[in-house]
Amino acid sequence: MGRFDYFFDNVDKLDTIYEQLPRLQLYTKGSTIDRGLVKSGQYGIPTTGDRITVLGKTVDVYVFARRPKALDMTGKEALIVSYDADSDEFKRIIKLASQLESGCMYGVSFLVYEPTTRLFLEFYCGSRSSRTEAKKIYPFLPVTTDEIEDRGLNGVVPHGALPMTLKSKRVESGNFSWHVPVVTACRARSLGLIEPELIEREVASFLAV
Repeated sequence: MGRFDYFFDNVDKLDTIYEQLPRLQLYTKGSTIDRGLVKSGQYGIPTTGDRITVLGKTVDVYVFARRPKALDMTGKEALIVSYDADSDEFKRIIKLASQLESGCMYGVSFLVYEPTTRLFLEFYCGSRSSRTEAKKIYPFLPVTTDEIEDRGLNGVVPHGALPMTLKSKRVESGNFSWHVPVVTACRARSLGLIEPELIEREVASFLAV
């Protein structure tokens, strides 16, 4: 393959067409790195213009919710987004995403809270590399007794959101290299208190798509 992740090469495009919810981004390629705004392998939060809040190569977060998400970035004026994994649109994007430099991606979108900025963010595992790591995030999501019973999660006890650490790792294949997210348990038992009403509001807004 000529290139391994269209997402990494075109991440800057998302800055102009993304949703209102800020996003947590692992940077590995693109003009933001070329211009020295962030280093390869660092996490950051893009804001307006060229501004990026750089968080470093390690980020501690809480994860509160997840949803499927597919993106079609081929349009010049509008971004096509689907959150329904059973829809024809979602399946169409998945099919296109298998093609080299298709401009499409799919995966899991997570609602996370980053305590140093006190921001709720979207962490999107939509590239091939990040989808591999996405399922490792699931155990850190809050889970209720009813959910455990409905999903048959044997051996799991109810718990709230657990602190999680995101790291980055550089991988190589042939003449190409890029960074991928790495999910680990957080050493800290708590990342600080968050008002329950705020969490409920953010989760409801995140899932209301």
